[in-house]
Amino acid sequence: MKRIFFKFLIFLFFSSSSFACSLLQVPIGTTVPVAKGTFEFLDMHNNENYGKDVAARYIESALDYCDGSQLENADLEVIIYDNKVASITLASTDFEYKDEVYEFAKSNIGDPGAEVKNENWTGFKDLSIGDLLIYYSRIKERGEIVEILKITNREMLDYTIDEQVIDVTG
Repeated sequence: MKRIFFKFLIFLFFSSSSFACSLLQVPIGTTVPVAKGTFEFLDMHNNENYGKDVAARYIESALDYCDGSQLENADLEVIIYDNKVASITLASTDFEYKDEVYEFAKSNIGDPGAEVKNENWTGFKDLSIGDLLIYYSRIKERGEIVEILKITNREMLDYTIDEQVIDVTG
């Protein structure tokens, strides 16, 4: 009986951090009325303001949607297309706090591999699961490394490209 109780406590301890990360609890394709239960900034979204091939990008602090994580300097980007969540992206541009997106991906999605920890590594790693397209990448922008974790699916991928995305400010 003690063994079962102990296993239950371990399960609660290790699973509680993933439950605290609400940004991973919103599936791609979720409608805005449902998603705004997690992402309250979507209250301002009005689908009628965007054309047929235009998506809206909202940027917020990732830490606000992932309690207990180390995403202190990362941004959360949520792209909405046709009143649905088209992608969820984490981006960190502060090189002083490198690897925070890597550590998040490793802990919550899958290990991108040891080679990405190399300070000069740039490129992307495919961490896709089932129908979800999940990419961890590091790119050099203006001489600095930017870490990115993008989650989308094949249906929504085309609507997450910059030419079709409008930044929305609150």
